[in-house]
Amino acid sequence: MIDKNRMYENLKRLVSVPSISGTPDEEAGAEKIQELLMEIPYFQKHPDQVMLLPIEGDPFDRKLITAFLEAPEKTKDTVILTGHYDVVDVEEFGSLKDIAFNVDEITDRIKELPLSDEVLNDYMSGNYLFGRGVLDMKYGHVASLELLHHYSETQSLKGNLLYVGVCGEETNSEGMLAAVKFFNSFRKEKNLNYRLMLLMEGYLVDGQEAGVRYIQYGNAGKIMPMFFCIGKTTHGEEPLLGLDANSLSSEVYRLMHTNPLFCQNNHGITTSPPCGLKLQDMKENYSLSTTLYAASYYNIATIKLDPEDLMNKLKGIANEAFDNVIEIIKKNVDGFTKLAGRVPDYYMPEPEVQTFAEFYEDIENDFDGDLATVVKEKLAEFMSVNPEMQDSCVQLVKYLAGISKDKTPRIIISIIPPYYPDVNLNMEDPDTVKMMENMQDIIKYAADNYGETLKTSEYYGISDMSYTWLADGLDFDALFENLIGVGSIYQFPGEDLKEFKVPGMVLGCAGKDMHKYTERLEKHYNFDVLPNLYIRAIENIIG
Repeated sequence: MIDKNRMYENLKRLVSVPSISGTPDEEAGAEKIQELLMEIPYFQKHPDQVMLLPIEGDPFDRKLITAFLEAPEKTKDTVILTGHYDVVDVEEFGSLKDIAFNVDEITDRIKELPLSDEVLNDYMSGNYLFGRGVLDMKYGHVASLELLHHYSETQSLKGNLLYVGVCGEETNSEGMLAAVKFFNSFRKEKNLNYRLMLLMEGYLVDGQEAGVRYIQYGNAGKIMPMFFCIGKTTHGEEPLLGLDANSLSSEVYRLMHTNPLFCQNNHGITTSPPCGLKLQDMKENYSLSTTLYAASYYNIATIKLDPEDLMNKLKGIANEAFDNVIEIIKKNVDGFTKLAGRVPDYYMPEPEVQTFAEFYEDIENDFDGDLATVVKEKLAEFMSVNPEMQDSCVQLVKYLAGISKDKTPRIIISIIPPYYPDVNLNMEDPDTVKMMENMQDIIKYAADNYGETLKTSEYYGISDMSYTWLADGLDFDALFENLIGVGSIYQFPGEDLKEFKVPGMVLGCAGKDMHKYTERLEKHYNFDVLPNLYIRAIENIIG
């Protein structure tokens, strides 16, 4: 039986742990969940079914927290319950940040901060709980705990429940990337068949209809290509004798930023155009020399990424940028010739574009030693100076360019972390078919029994569900080869991702304003209705 009072108390206890992403406190979220799991009688009798699993090489010693509830009769069929236990920081709570993790107190005092009419109406209704993490996403863990409690008592399921709490979703999804390996190894160890993943997030829908709840499936993705430009240095008084890397990089930026060539359209949904995230040169100090190295990287939203097509488009941009810069050089030489009455000495580059994998291979062929080991050491060194993976990737390519024997100007194209694959389920897969039927049943059940209107929505936002289903029939190997930092600063399980396929859906909790100080969770739907919808969803698969 679902005990909503216990859910409420567990929510307060879990929210009270300030498990802010990328801080030493984040790990405490897993430890608190472990504590709550061990209050369930089943796990007191079977403590080995609850595990805290360290994430290899994690700078904050974070862990996965897992719990396995076996069916009374042995079976392979298993439903996964998952979500992240980290939260964003509380700086925007201002004068109330010290109580942002106290559900009762912040709910009582949130009116001391500026509130819109909508937030004030919600506050006055008494139907909302405020506090950092109540919606994103401590409620999801509390619901998972209650489902484990419920089914451990009823012993009614004909399948297993596997709960996995992960860290780092608000940063680079370090937890889910580690969890993919765990899911594969645990499946083999226990001889399981994963039938469904329930991601216990809140639902996110742009332009959602008033009074409508959502069930979402599929997942939007993101990829961050980087263009590293190598020029030819010259004295500032003779600029035509060199090639300023900034001229290449700025032209790439002009061609890439908001270019609709990279927008994708699927099922009537169109992604936003790419966004330039950083444009920088590597010149550290003032001197009267032109810039040798420059880099830029971009955010590209995806809903149906073809890796080969993407790389061809990126190469096209790089080649176009190079050609445009050459035309500018020619134009400027002609202009100087007309003005001065003589042809100046000048340098004319030949366009050269390489992928990171090609660039790395050329260096490795000439390198005296173990380049892979040196690269790992260098990345660790860069991270110790600036623990931002993206900057370390830029610094690595600069280092490799420095040791390369080929000093020809070029543009090197790579992918930098984090990478979130988009998820387009195979609608002929039997478990996916079953999930789609499940969603329609839940919609009818919610309407008939609770007067709730639910609808399905494709493509949940960027989330950990990105790592549940690589698109069938596409070649991701070339993309993975150009993803910098894999196996060192970025534990990206490329081969494991190919193996881990489970249809996933978000039967989301209801609330508003994730990541804002007005983050709030709706009480009636989430405590009186949603747990019963979760039961329906699970029992439709393994009931």
